[in-house]
Amino acid sequence: MAEAIVLALVPDLMFATRIESALGYLGYRPLIVKDAAGLLAAAHIQAPALVLVDLAAVGVDVPAAITALKASPVTRAIPLVAFGPHLDEAARAAARAAGADAVVANSKLALDLPGLLARYAPANESRSEPREP
Repeated sequence: MAEAIVLALVPDLMFATRIESALGYLGYRPLIVKDAAGLLAAAHIQAPALVLVDLAAVGVDVPAAITALKASPVTRAIPLVAFGPHLDEAARAAARAAGADAVVANSKLALDLPGLLARYAPANESRSEPREP
């Protein structure tokens, strides 16, 4: 069975590396993009099991990107989890209004990525246990 793809818009190199490493360890194939154009193109071409979007992405209109994904018949059913600083309630509210399936704090993403994957990418539930290194 092919690894399920998790597409992530994460321009921050340090955070992208952490997410990429965790997804790979959990048996998913991470696909990291740096901007909205890359996110939209990859979502249409790759048909990911889940999309993760960093609300703190500098220079990216994150609500517009979420709206575009949720408006397209090709990508609207893909679960989308937005994450960002827990104190940025305006960004969190904008992501919810744009159609994000869930909005979590960075700390929740870091601490409970396996739980989020099990909930929002159920096609890969058989991979909820980490792969052997």
